Amino acid sequence: MAASALFNYDPNIKHVGVSKLRDLNATKLKERPEETLFIQENDRPLAVLLSYQRFLEIKDEFNALTGMIEMLVSDTERKSLVQAFEDLRAGRVRSLAEIEAELENE
Repeated sequence: MAASALFNYDPNIKHVGVSKLRDLNATKLKERPEETLFIQENDRPLAVLLSYQRFLEIKDEFNALTGMIEMLVSDTERKSLVQAFEDLRAGRVRSLAEIEAELENE
């Protein structure tokens, strides 16, 4: 799936022609913080304008994904994950309450 195709599925994305940018100001942008503007000229994408909060959310999601990728690339981390899933399947697990009780008794 092409990157530009992803934008077609988000109902908060509004396609805006370059000529409409003159109408934007801080007040109008603050009125619709969830809206993302897909700026285009003659149906050619030029830029994307989104709220700072949405930018931070995307950045956090990206960081979480790269962290997961880094973890999966590490042989030690990957083996630990596989072992954890094997423990789950085999029923070698304890509840958090059991672990906390054990720690209190130490």
